[in-house]
Amino acid sequence: MAETPRLIRPLKPLEPLVGRWETVIRWSEETRRLVGGPVELKGEARFTPGEGGRFLHYQFGPSHWIIGRDDPSLEYTVLYSDDREISRVYRMTLSRGVWKIWRDSATFHQRFEAGLLRDGKRIKAYWDRSVDGKKWIHDFDIKYSKIG
Repeated sequence: MAETPRLIRPLKPLEPLVGRWETVIRWSEETRRLVGGPVELKGEARFTPGEGGRFLHYQFGPSHWIIGRDDPSLEYTVLYSDDREISRVYRMTLSRGVWKIWRDSATFHQRFEAGLLRDGKRIKAYWDRSVDGKKWIHDFDIKYSKIG
């Protein structure tokens, strides 16, 4: 079996994310009213080094993120796309076990915050959204449990 490539130096802080994760999403009541569907959704996410470790690829169902970093910056850039033909650009940090992702757009702002638990095998996170960047609405919670 081939060994998973290691991330290059600027991406090394992201190594705790690499692997397979069981996920549980719990939608907020507001989001469920808007889009319908179940209260909870279970799935699997994967973080995989790409192109010899020069970027990190995240896949959850039909959504894909490509994560990279400009060497002198402490922020990462996340390119997002999914099967709805949505494409977005986010900023991201991961420092001292706190993982943040955010996007400021003219009509749709988003923010994500997660805590990587000390055991390295669990992550608790949430997403919020806003139309104006001032009044935020809780979108959903997501829990990650490492399975590989």
